[in-house]
Amino acid sequence: MHPDLSPHLHTDECNELITHLRQCHTEVRRSLKCHIAVCFMCTDRQYSINLVYSSHTQHNVMRFFGTCNDMDRAMRQCLKKERLEKRERSKQHAIEMKKRLKEGPKEQI
Repeated sequence: MHPDLSPHLHTDECNELITHLRQCHTEVRRSLKCHIAVCFMCTDRQYSINLVYSSHTQHNVMRFFGTCNDMDRAMRQCLKKERLEKRERSKQHAIEMKKRLKEGPKEQI
């Protein structure tokens, strides 16, 4: 499971990859919807059932071969890089805060 993919939470690089992945998923769904829409316009019932079956098979085959997997991997790598950078910044901030606490309050003149 990946984190929230809202644009304001990620870098421009990751946002671009997220956009490409969403476009890929939309294209796969759109191709499936187009095949089904054509089926409902058919007059021969048996022909329309076969057409629907073939579109579902095509969609499953596309998913089986991982149509969008490369984009998904790239997006996950980018999100991981962001997460590790954020973790390191947080760690450095914690070290600085501990150091400030050990030093005690600053004397004011």
